[in-house]
Amino acid sequence: MKYINTNDLKEPIDWNRKISSNKALTKKVKSIGLRVKEFGDDGIKQINQELKIKSPKSFLVKNQEILKASALLTDEDKNSILVAITNIKAHHEKQLDQYRKAPQKNMNGIEIWQEFRAIRTIGIYVPGGTAPLVSSLLMQLIPATLAGCKNINICTPPQANGKIHPAILWAAKQINPKVKIYKIGGAQAIFAMSNGTKSIPQVEKIFGPGNEYVNEAKKQISSITDIDLPAGPSEVMVVANDYNDPEVIALDLLSQLEHGTSSKAYVLSKSKKILDLIKDELPLAVKDHPRNEVLTKSIKNVLLIKTRSIKEQIKLINDCAPEHLILLDNNFSSFIPEVSNAGSIFCGPLTPVSFGDYASGTNHVLPTNGMAKTRSGLGLIDFGKVISFQYANQEGFNSLAPVVTNMANLEGLTAHAETVAVRKKQLQLTTRESFVIRRSKETEIFINLNLDGNGLYSIDTGINFLDHMLEQLSKHSGINLSVKCIGDTHIDEHHTIEDIAIALGSSINEALGDRKNINRYSSNFSIVMDECQSDCLIDLSSRSYLKYQTSKLREFVGDLPTEMVEHFFKSLVENAKFTCHLKTKGENTHHIVESSFKSFAKAFGEAIKLNSSGSSSTKGFL
Repeated sequence: MKYINTNDLKEPIDWNRKISSNKALTKKVKSIGLRVKEFGDDGIKQINQELKIKSPKSFLVKNQEILKASALLTDEDKNSILVAITNIKAHHEKQLDQYRKAPQKNMNGIEIWQEFRAIRTIGIYVPGGTAPLVSSLLMQLIPATLAGCKNINICTPPQANGKIHPAILWAAKQINPKVKIYKIGGAQAIFAMSNGTKSIPQVEKIFGPGNEYVNEAKKQISSITDIDLPAGPSEVMVVANDYNDPEVIALDLLSQLEHGTSSKAYVLSKSKKILDLIKDELPLAVKDHPRNEVLTKSIKNVLLIKTRSIKEQIKLINDCAPEHLILLDNNFSSFIPEVSNAGSIFCGPLTPVSFGDYASGTNHVLPTNGMAKTRSGLGLIDFGKVISFQYANQEGFNSLAPVVTNMANLEGLTAHAETVAVRKKQLQLTTRESFVIRRSKETEIFINLNLDGNGLYSIDTGINFLDHMLEQLSKHSGINLSVKCIGDTHIDEHHTIEDIAIALGSSINEALGDRKNINRYSSNFSIVMDECQSDCLIDLSSRSYLKYQTSKLREFVGDLPTEMVEHFFKSLVENAKFTCHLKTKGENTHHIVESSFKSFAKAFGEAIKLNSSGSSSTKGFL
């Protein structure tokens, strides 16, 4: 334990983070890696034997063992785990929202957006053996599952009885029933996931804390297999100027110091009296502590720092960039806008670090060793990546082409300019195309539309009969139509059908543009299917109105609820902004619905046809 008064400082504070190299450890871990790479499962078993670890018959945990885990946990344990899962899931779900935004229009005719894509195959290391770090499992498996990682493999060392702690098994299956769990720990687990063996799949990224062997193994494979945050000793910094309960402050320090003998703790205070109380309290708190052996060594890494002002404290915080920062005083709000370097911040006297470590919802995998200056804590983004997309229509192409051509010529990159020039030669005088993305909590929809097409289609809505109807719309109107929808049809079809109609209507409205040089009207388009007759009339003015009449329908046709047919046309017409009268009589529900879509398609195809008469209105516009 060391006391520092900033009045006496002649040079910056040494935060005691020197990382000494251990050549023997590096050499030993490298040897483990070579044996796992060369001999696979047999190499792992050889290493386990040398370490006096009994290798299981099967590294993969069997389903029977997982099912037994529930009976081995108390209801209190299960409830605590479930509360933690709920809170952590809620916090990380919000991180998904930033990737669900609609495309941004930087200029007319050009749209740009981003799509999140999960890493397909990942490995999670969960320390076990003597103590099951269930919280570590939750902090990694929950965001991995929310991100959409398809193949998640967990490696965790078994207990002395050869089994995985039931809390880890039970919690893992509550979060993701498809996850695979393997009985393997130490550096050999990291190398197994990096290289792949007969039993353990190769992964693309490895997550999770561990001992010095695990951390060294992650370091050695990092040029081949991506890893999460580089691990370092746990850190905590406490700011207490008015708060003067030394027992609380001492325990806040011990909560991180108990992680290991290299853990660090710092206290900033304007009050020497508070620092003296802490100095006296710490040895007493350590004396009878269950982790006395570790804490007796780690409290030597405590710095008690007497400061002159809050301004100086903020400067020291940002210089240190601690993993955990506790602001015990009630004036913590004065620190919030000024602190730019910290892994996670705990505000006020009732917010211990252990809340974040276990169950408040934030992730406890945080940057250490000053890396909070440039790194964030583990988040959903770490389990995937963001891909940028862009789309230009004719207007966008014409506006940006000369700018790009000039810049390419300025840099002397001729081929760049030529990619623009060749498209300019091929550009049609008129294109009536649109691309629309619609996102909500319930659906994600992508629509490509070309009014001057030849009836080509690619439809995937998740509702088979709706796919069939939209195919009819494309085929019989002559438009090219591509629709892809990811919707919550496991709950109900309503959101998917309504949102597709809205998006399709918006796409039609955009493609029609100023609506000049079109027929505008189509009348008396009749379709017959056996006993059924459907008549449709359309006016592509900008007035939204639907008049819909039909015979009685049964509840479903295929997997399409028939109550949604009128709603589909209404939503489409409202967003496409035109008038439609649609009347269908018949006896067979399938015929009634299909003929309605076909007559609508025929009428729509006629109304959108180009002619040279200018505006089809005495007003001069539609």
